Amino acid sequence: MAVARTLGHVDASVTNERVSSGIERLDTMLGGGYYRGASVLITGFPGTAKTTLSGAFAEAACRRGERTMFVSFDSDGSEVVRNLSSVGIALDAYVQSGCLSMISARTITGSAETYLVRIKLLAQEHGARCLVIDPVSTLSKSGNELTAHSVAERLIDWSKAQGITLVCTSLLDEMASQSEGGSPLQISTLADTWIHLNYLVQAGERNRGMSIIKSRGTAHSNQVRELILSDTGVTLADTYSAGGEVLMGTLRWEKESAERVSAELAEVAAQLKQVQLNADEAELEVRLKSVQTELIAKQVEKALLARTKESQQREATRGRSRMAELRGADLNRAGG
Repeated sequence: MAVARTLGHVDASVTNERVSSGIERLDTMLGGGYYRGASVLITGFPGTAKTTLSGAFAEAACRRGERTMFVSFDSDGSEVVRNLSSVGIALDAYVQSGCLSMISARTITGSAETYLVRIKLLAQEHGARCLVIDPVSTLSKSGNELTAHSVAERLIDWSKAQGITLVCTSLLDEMASQSEGGSPLQISTLADTWIHLNYLVQAGERNRGMSIIKSRGTAHSNQVRELILSDTGVTLADTYSAGGEVLMGTLRWEKESAERVSAELAEVAAQLKQVQLNADEAELEVRLKSVQTELIAKQVEKALLARTKESQQREATRGRSRMAELRGADLNRAGG
């Protein structure tokens, strides 16, 4: 374990230990998950599943037995728990056991400084090892932007000093271009890992895409993956592209279906070709056996013909000898 020394800040322990994001395929893209004590920023437009990714992280932390605090600026804690259960993220049991503390920040009034002080106090009281702020961009509404940025920066520094793994979401302006990708507080430069969620509109559908903008100290994936939410959980689809374009949703399904049909037809054609080749081979074998049988017959016929001819020659010779004897011919004198 090493110690990071930053001018004007408390020394923070640095470790190579990884903690799960709660999504197995995201862990793979990150090379093993988030670093322990790292700051993670999840940006995206409304409805892109920022809270869902945060909830998956909180569930994974509680599953490891780590006390976790989830601060929501948008909803009551019970609403967050209910909503996340619809995508297979079960937090209620951890809330009941006291491992997870759900805080509704809407009950906290005051400036960004007030939020920071209150969050730090509640986290220390809970003994949190993992902390979720959803969304941290709300701080910019509680004072001027410069102050809010300073508060966010101090929150990150404090969490590192405490060894707390911090996951913050940041809501992007709905009217802004998706290519801008920056967070309102401009804390993306401070975060160790930055995950961006967006929408990809294709064929009349709006599908969720996820990419890792950066993750310090990791050889992370640069792929854009489709984020799939279902009542059985959250996962990422394999990258699928056609003509240089990443396909998601129905277009992906149609393309995959067409390829499956094409593969099945090719398999059927190959099987038919194999059957035809087998038939041709069998026919050739029959013809070969027929030719071999005919050859043997010809060889036998040739041998019989030779024997017959030899027999005839012997009989002819014997016949001439016998005729000579009957006629009283003197063979020896015939030679004189």
